[in-house]
Amino acid sequence: MKIALPVATRDENCVLDNRFGRGSFYYIFDTENDSFEIVDNPAKQARGGAGIQAVEYLISKGIESVIIPEMGPNAERVLRSANISVFQGEILPAKVLVEKWKNKSLKEI
Repeated sequence: MKIALPVATRDENCVLDNRFGRGSFYYIFDTENDSFEIVDNPAKQARGGAGIQAVEYLISKGIESVIIPEMGPNAERVLRSANISVFQGEILPAKVLVEKWKNKSLKEI
């Protein structure tokens, strides 16, 4: 399973970004091999519909869950229609949030 989190920086100690569709990067954690990659968000400069474009990009990357602090209604609609589970995150390091997800201590929204 792959989990995505919007993050503001492209480093190992990155922290959750409060912007989902317009965040700079996504931290993508792969539970099958316990690894991660940080990728650019191609939707961050979109004139409109950044949330929808971001979800479409994450779908193309095989994402099944996201951890986010908040989301707009359009992104929520597309995430739900794609059967991507959404978990409430707080502004913490991505690694910490992934561990919380593994321990089932994040609230699904």
